[in-house]
Amino acid sequence: MNKLKGQILTIQSTQHLSLLEIGIEDDILHLLLLEKPIESVGSDVVLVFKESEVMLSKEPLISTANTCKARIHKIEYGEILTCVTLLYKDEQIAALIPTASFESLNCKLNEEVYWIINPSEISLRREHRGK
Repeated sequence: MNKLKGQILTIQSTQHLSLLEIGIEDDILHLLLLEKPIESVGSDVVLVFKESEVMLSKEPLISTANTCKARIHKIEYGEILTCVTLLYKDEQIAALIPTASFESLNCKLNEEVYWIINPSEISLRREHRGK
């Protein structure tokens, strides 16, 4: 599971849906929740998302809300899937993508690429406190 620390910049809510803007240094990620958040603007949060939901591209995709630049740190080829570890703002992001798709990108170690994640694929990690 990928984890990134950020801060809530804005919250827009309707009765059952919320769109949050999360600042991670100079980048902004959008997060879509099927609830009103208990957190407020200015709250520090931890975003979590699955490796299998991360897409890679050599060019930025303007049609999606979350496209960020990172450097390829490690490539672990598998027969069916390849795990690509990216360095993003001193954090590691893992992308698990079909090997054929990754090979068609023709990417190499230390190359800069864009990683993409849909706003609905990101969750807030919440600590459950109880007795």
